[in-house]
Amino acid sequence: MRRWACWFGFTLVGLHGPHALAAQTTPPAVVPHQCDAETGASKRVCRAGYDAMASMLPAVSLSASGGNPSIGSAAGGKGFGDLALTFRGNYARAILPASEFDGTTDTVPAARRLPLVVPSLEVRLGLVRKTLPIGAATVDFLGSMILVPMGATAFLRFSPDTRALQGLALGFGYGIRIGVEPKGPMPTISLNIGRRDFPKFTFGDVGGESQFAYTLAVSAINARLMVGKRLSGFELTAGAGADLIQGNYSLVYRNQTTHLPAPRADSTLSTMRLLTVVNLALPIGRTLWVSLEGGFQVGKDEKVPTVFEAHNPKSGRFFGGVGLGFKL
Repeated sequence: MRRWACWFGFTLVGLHGPHALAAQTTPPAVVPHQCDAETGASKRVCRAGYDAMASMLPAVSLSASGGNPSIGSAAGGKGFGDLALTFRGNYARAILPASEFDGTTDTVPAARRLPLVVPSLEVRLGLVRKTLPIGAATVDFLGSMILVPMGATAFLRFSPDTRALQGLALGFGYGIRIGVEPKGPMPTISLNIGRRDFPKFTFGDVGGESQFAYTLAVSAINARLMVGKRLSGFELTAGAGADLIQGNYSLVYRNQTTHLPAPRADSTLSTMRLLTVVNLALPIGRTLWVSLEGGFQVGKDEKVPTVFEAHNPKSGRFFGGVGLGFKL
């Protein structure tokens, strides 16, 4: 059971692009984010790379985390060993800027609208169920596993040091659900805390046509408060939460005067996003159900100075999901 409970899943599909990306061979790392030391076109290219990476962070986190950590319900298990598996698909969208931007204009063109379709395997394992005068309290372990084909896209390349198995890049997630199921007509309430990781990937290739490139590993701490109620023929769940997001990155860009790659910058960046979510679960028999999810990630003004075509970095984004779950 421990092996089941620690796995987290993801697959990225639907991406195509005009050029392949490659890992970078760059000079030794220096103090991160040296853009302010540059001038003119070089400064704009450096800022474009950094701001593109910062804008990508919440979209990547959302595609991996989704809304409800256990899609379809706010409830916990029926006791120790109660095990439920869910095959899930998350959907979010991001705008990829053109990494060929050379700083001669003030606006970075858009290369592609990037659909992130994220299939995953989720596990909910019951740990404790305690009967109370008002109903019952439950504690469950939540786990999930990401599996991304290493060659899934021409836009994103997974790094050689990315965790992988049989050609699949891996990301993992784990967490805990603490729930209260009152007697009578009152809804079930649960607090969900967890962490999810996205496999490290590279965008851009300064060894080719790109003027900037970055490698990014994204992780997020997720907090969700979910409220659900079984009704006639279906279960309705709604909630809200926050994601504390961190990205470990390496950024490299091409100096527009010398046309040589500048020293690589390695560091971390972080942000937070709020979201709301609604789930609808439809039972199919006694142990099988289908779940639908929709939600909105609230935007945040990060004071990004770069102007991106067709994309406002401070705007929010809608997301969706579908799940097929069953109990063992």
